[in-house]
Amino acid sequence: VLCPPYGQEYMRSHRALRQLANLLNRQGFPVLRFDYRGTGDSGGDETGFTLQDWSDDITSAAAELKEMLGFSTCSLVGLRLGGALATLSAHTIDGFASLVLWDTIVSGQQYLTELDQLIAESPKPLANFYDPDGATHHNGFCLSGANVTRLQEIRLAEHYPDNAGFVYQVVSTDSAENRSLYEVWKANDNYQYRYVPAPGDWNAVDTFGGILLPQPIIQNIVNFFSERYS
Repeated sequence: VLCPPYGQEYMRSHRALRQLANLLNRQGFPVLRFDYRGTGDSGGDETGFTLQDWSDDITSAAAELKEMLGFSTCSLVGLRLGGALATLSAHTIDGFASLVLWDTIVSGQQYLTELDQLIAESPKPLANFYDPDGATHHNGFCLSGANVTRLQEIRLAEHYPDNAGFVYQVVSTDSAENRSLYEVWKANDNYQYRYVPAPGDWNAVDTFGGILLPQPIIQNIVNFFSERYS
């Protein structure tokens, strides 16, 4: 099950996730891609749903994939916010074979700080980006006040998914934030951290609305599944 990021990062990663799905399919791994409620092709208004709703969507997607195929286990691949949501959803999924965290958000507050920095660089008045109820607008996407508050509480290091068969964290930047998760989780025998240099500026917006296609990491994830389960 591929768990996408949110907002501008969803737009920039769409092709990469599609290619990852295609390559996994060619290796014999069934893949389910989906959109959280209120996002992408799913119905509803993004401001009407919470991060808990989106975590529940991951649980539902995992159950749907297992039921369709008659499998007892499944794995999750989460990119950015999708990685954090997948981790927080892990305890609700039976038969959890593995969790792959791709450039996952480690700290919700750090993620919000990154968005604020991009907003601060805009020539538009700051009032255009922040609502009185705490909602934040960035590149045409809105995080509700409730979701902003929940993000501020997320510290992934506190939520190691003990029921996952294996946790694989792959990062395009060997940053202090990514390393902070490694330092806490490295004591677990079923955890691995891998740095694969690749483009990873998921929230950046260029003149042409360019997508990212970090081929080294995409291939690395395919290799992970092939070597572990083939």
